Amino acid sequence: MKAKCLSTLLVFLFLSASPLWAGLEPVSLQLQWLHQFQFAGYYVAQEQGFYQAAGLEVTLREYRPNLDVVEEVLAHRAQFGTGKSSLALNRLQGDAVILLGAIFQQAPEILIATRPDIRAPQDLAGKRVMMTPDQSTATCLLSMLISQGVSLDNLQVQPHSSNLADLIEGRTDAMACYLSNEPYQLEQAGIPYQIFNPADYGFSSYGDLLFTSEEQIRNHPQQTRAFYEASLKGWQWAFDHIEETAQLILHRYHPAGKTLAGLIFEGQVLKKMAFSHHARLGTIHRKKIDRMMELYRLSGLVRGNHLSLEGAIDPLGFNRQEIEIGVLAVRDTEKARQRWVSLANYLNAELDEVHCTIIPGSYEQLTRLIDENTIDFLLVNPVLYLAYENQYGLSRIATLLNRGWNGKQAIDRYGSVLFTTAQNPVELTPEALAGQRLAAVDPRSLGGWLIALETLQENGIRLRDMKVSFLGSQDAVVQAVLQGTADIGVVRTGIIEQLEAEDSLDGNALHIVHEQQQPDFPYRVSTKLYPEWSFAKLKHVPVETANLLASALLGLTGHLEDKETEDLDGWTVPIDYSEVHRLLKKQHLPPYDQVNYTLSEFVERYALWVYSGLTLLTILLLHGLYSNRLNKHLADEVRKHTKQLRSANKNLQQQARTDALTGLHNRRYFMEFAQQYISLAQRNETPLQLLSLDIDHFKQVNDQFGHQVGDEILIRFARTLEPLLRSSDLMARIGGEEFVVCLQNTTPEGAVVFAEKVLAAIRAMTYYTREGATVTITVSIGIAALRPGQDLSALLRRSDRALYRAKDGGRDQFVQDESDGNPATAL
Repeated sequence: MKAKCLSTLLVFLFLSASPLWAGLEPVSLQLQWLHQFQFAGYYVAQEQGFYQAAGLEVTLREYRPNLDVVEEVLAHRAQFGTGKSSLALNRLQGDAVILLGAIFQQAPEILIATRPDIRAPQDLAGKRVMMTPDQSTATCLLSMLISQGVSLDNLQVQPHSSNLADLIEGRTDAMACYLSNEPYQLEQAGIPYQIFNPADYGFSSYGDLLFTSEEQIRNHPQQTRAFYEASLKGWQWAFDHIEETAQLILHRYHPAGKTLAGLIFEGQVLKKMAFSHHARLGTIHRKKIDRMMELYRLSGLVRGNHLSLEGAIDPLGFNRQEIEIGVLAVRDTEKARQRWVSLANYLNAELDEVHCTIIPGSYEQLTRLIDENTIDFLLVNPVLYLAYENQYGLSRIATLLNRGWNGKQAIDRYGSVLFTTAQNPVELTPEALAGQRLAAVDPRSLGGWLIALETLQENGIRLRDMKVSFLGSQDAVVQAVLQGTADIGVVRTGIIEQLEAEDSLDGNALHIVHEQQQPDFPYRVSTKLYPEWSFAKLKHVPVETANLLASALLGLTGHLEDKETEDLDGWTVPIDYSEVHRLLKKQHLPPYDQVNYTLSEFVERYALWVYSGLTLLTILLLHGLYSNRLNKHLADEVRKHTKQLRSANKNLQQQARTDALTGLHNRRYFMEFAQQYISLAQRNETPLQLLSLDIDHFKQVNDQFGHQVGDEILIRFARTLEPLLRSSDLMARIGGEEFVVCLQNTTPEGAVVFAEKVLAAIRAMTYYTREGATVTITVSIGIAALRPGQDLSALLRRSDRALYRAKDGGRDQFVQDESDGNPATAL
């Protein structure tokens, strides 16, 4: 192993001197502490050449006493830094910091004491505690102390010496430490200690946030992205090769007082914190940050004027799924981008999981983008949507409620405006429009052509009597009429008012042809109204992603009067497009452009009906000749098919309530029958217990051995637990590696006995892969007892809450819900 690390070092030194790395961009990272596994990902990215491959020459700067890491970054002495959750507080207090990603989903900070009289956080009141300034404002430590009635004013806060001997030898009473570091050293030294971990008190925040400055993100976004992605690549490698990484840190960075075993232990603890709750490496959830901010406000640490967190959390979407939204540009691409960029900003602020980008384009450009699989969602008029739905299998998730350019009234319909100059008004008659030059947007534009076309036809006007041209955009049509290159124009409703609002048009210079009065419609219009645009997902987009966006869009509707959403449109569920279908059929447009069939095409298209008709005719003829024999035959066939139908129905019922992989009940069946169990228990006043089970680290099984092995593990898991159940118990698989058990007429003590049997059975379960590898698993369990008057949803929430405490407490255990009056510690 040492030889391998030496080889890596020699390769790095060779490459550093090579012309291959000439011209690298120099950047530096200021670490918040001394060299240790806490910064392993950055060491690996340096030593493995990930930074160099990204075009960067990175300097890693170790912490020095009294150094202000935030000031180092804001003063541009370092481009990047690592810090605690208190970085959000820095932002609120006026520091222009940008949070790029959270390396640890659960903060490793703890308080540790060696005095035997300090047994609880309350015992720290009046005591000496060593903390750095950012540790004293880290939300996890602050939350724990405040919840136990201890404020910072109650402590004698001492500057942190980073010397554990100060705690051991009594120069301080407690010390802010890392769960992955000092407890191991005290354990090895045989010194008793007491840990105060915020997670044990229900508080969790992010640990080791990678951050930069607003100026860096604004002036060097690509450099920032390159650094971040190379760093995460280093972290992933470090967690996948903990022992090798520990060797590298020990021999290359010489961490003070560290041993190889200690570094390996540190890596194992930090890996669990980096992937807590199956989160992706680096993920930052805005809602978790908001909870941290609320604590700062309640504690009085945020006062007066301060910066907003808007734009300060992952502004470039490093930790999010990239979503491209294609938008039909009815004017030009830049105006379309300006029109819809606020929607993308709203979705990015509302959803932690995705980062949305608007891609405007013409009809032809959108078609090409769909063919190339470049975009994920589409915002288009109903005509184009129906054509794409038929061709590409699009699915609508929402319909636009257009607030227009007055920002007040949200409407779900629009029409066409026929107009001329005020000096040359015309009537909508065949005689008046004969020989006129008519300008429209595009043959596929609903408001810019097709609705107007229907009105022209209804008034007896034939297109062959006019000179029709399509100019490609709404603005071009208006300009053509004003400049005299067209006599009459067609645009969608709202365009004229929009141009007036932009001071690009004097509305008095135009005459509206065939002007109509539509109830509750705020724009000038010449036609009937049709449904507004569709927001649709492309076929390759997962339903879960579409549901996220749909939920955010529909959530806007009730907040149209809010100041922060005043520049956004509303959205509603997909509305009826039958009128659009009727219009397309009338004009023989896609998907109704194929109307003439040859005999062979007719037979092929309607084969079922043709063959059914022939079969029926044959049966009628045979009936007249062989009625008795046929009746007997039909009776036999009816009995036969009835039997088959009963069998098929039985199979369908079985499939509807069974999980296809494990053979257990599925979520739907469980939710139906568990509620019946609850109703029975409430009526008979008998106890009932609900257990939520989650296989520990199951994602690692899939990643290491593949999903086929993962599926076989799930099957084995179910088979192992089934013999432990009584006939009156109910067990189901409700998601990936998630299971639930309902125990009728069972006390909390009985649930404990059952949970202990499950833990033992799963620990003893061993699976051997075809390659000879051994796979073992453990399970975490949350238990909740039914309360009087409680329904299934509430009971599930309580058992899930207990489950997460079991997982946060180290997994491979069970925890009973605290509100049942049972101890919350895992057994």
